[in-house]
Amino acid sequence: MAQGATRFPILLAEDDPVSREFLAAALRACGTDPTDCADGNSALDLARAQKWNLLIFDHHLPGRNGDEVLAQLRSDPDAASRTAPAIATSAARDIELASLLDAGFTDVLPKPVSVEVLQATLRKHNFLPDSPLDDEDALRACGSAAAVARLRRLFAEQELPKLHAELERARDDPYLLRSTLHRLHASCGFCGARTLARASAALHRALATGASSAEVQSALEAFRNALAATGAALHADSRGAQPDGF
Repeated sequence: MAQGATRFPILLAEDDPVSREFLAAALRACGTDPTDCADGNSALDLARAQKWNLLIFDHHLPGRNGDEVLAQLRSDPDAASRTAPAIATSAARDIELASLLDAGFTDVLPKPVSVEVLQATLRKHNFLPDSPLDDEDALRACGSAAAVARLRRLFAEQELPKLHAELERARDDPYLLRSTLHRLHASCGFCGARTLARASAALHRALATGASSAEVQSALEAFRNALAATGAALHADSRGAQPDGF
């Protein structure tokens, strides 16, 4: 399902518009933040100008092939993403796949790429960012994927707006949040919202134990960040682990 906290920036270069949209949607559903382009020259410019956590280049791109882009990038000491790991996509035969690995790609995704293969590849190389949503916990609590989806939708549409409103009301007095944090515990459990649950518990402890103002403010900031991350994850989750075209 998806992620949220600090979105994982990925540069995707794919000239086929259908494949590009599919991969971008799949990457968003995995909890990443893809930026896409359609040719090798654009990919090289973007990779030189900005630091990306991961590069995904189609082998055959207009302007420059993916391996040419990677070679130029690796040889440029001023490129922001000179050392970023890279994955290639290719519809070619095995002999070409081996050449892409030799060119410096971490892995090669055979086209057409399935969501399962994409996720497995990201996990294998630790490119799948940690999610604030724990699907297994949610399934254990709710009993079925359909129930999880319904509760997460309700949480996103009803509970999160209330939380934001209550945070605003408690801007000058965080202690007003104590009953809210107590109520939130069960909702987080049913939704598998582990990051928000941890942040909520930490803020509740700080408020209940008479922590210093600085400690309360730190816990409150962590709670705000967890709330934003969870909202982003639930939004991506509602778009589906099944984006358009899957």
